[in-house]
Amino acid sequence: MDSHSKWKYVIARFSTRKQIPFDADHCSPLTLRHMLLDVRTPSSILDNIARAYCDDGDVLCDLVRCPNLSEPTLAFIALAGPEEIKKFISGTRCVDVVAQDAPDNKAADGGRDTKKLNVMQQINRMTKPQKIKLALSGPKEARGLLIREKNKQISLSVLENPRLTDGEVDFFAKSTSLGEDVLRKIAANPEWSRKYAIAQALVYNAKTPPGISVPLVNRMNDRDLGMLEKNRNVSEAVRKAARGIFTRRKHSMRR
Repeated sequence: MDSHSKWKYVIARFSTRKQIPFDADHCSPLTLRHMLLDVRTPSSILDNIARAYCDDGDVLCDLVRCPNLSEPTLAFIALAGPEEIKKFISGTRCVDVVAQDAPDNKAADGGRDTKKLNVMQQINRMTKPQKIKLALSGPKEARGLLIREKNKQISLSVLENPRLTDGEVDFFAKSTSLGEDVLRKIAANPEWSRKYAIAQALVYNAKTPPGISVPLVNRMNDRDLGMLEKNRNVSEAVRKAARGIFTRRKHSMRR
């Protein structure tokens, strides 16, 4: 076999070998730095780096500068990255930063629907620790999606988010699609449960365990008691409690 044929054989053999997949988690700092500075680094590799280093502000800043960074990856960084990265993105890249809460605006319904879809796509690609981190500090769109997670650790973390509003808690308390653990944690928070609207939502919610809803019936006004004793959507225990309290109040008023 001549020299030319030998090289053809070697090249053919090695070109068919499987390449080792890129492992961003175990990449050396020097290799990582070279990849971030190389304008030829593929967007798929940059996406892997973003997900492995979503807590590292320095790496994320370098990533945002990469020309091959895709918009979905940029949206992920804005959503899951530290607070300072959101400001950095705002000043560096032209992007709808999905990690910022925005006031409701009917004229922007279409835009919010698109943003919600983008957030949902990003969340679906996250690991459990990333979802928990986002639940604890993320924006309204993310909170509304993560509260529905089947994993209790993720859904309950939403209720510890300091940006959570009373309006959101009221909405969660009314929802029959959320787990009992979420409703229990809302009821166990005195700051929330002392608010009439939230207590009312828990009482009317058929998903609320009777052990939580029945004690709250005593706080309902006469109008709500009258409605509850006839409401077939609540448990028999709630109807019975409402009937008894309503009757006692009427008797006490006649005296």
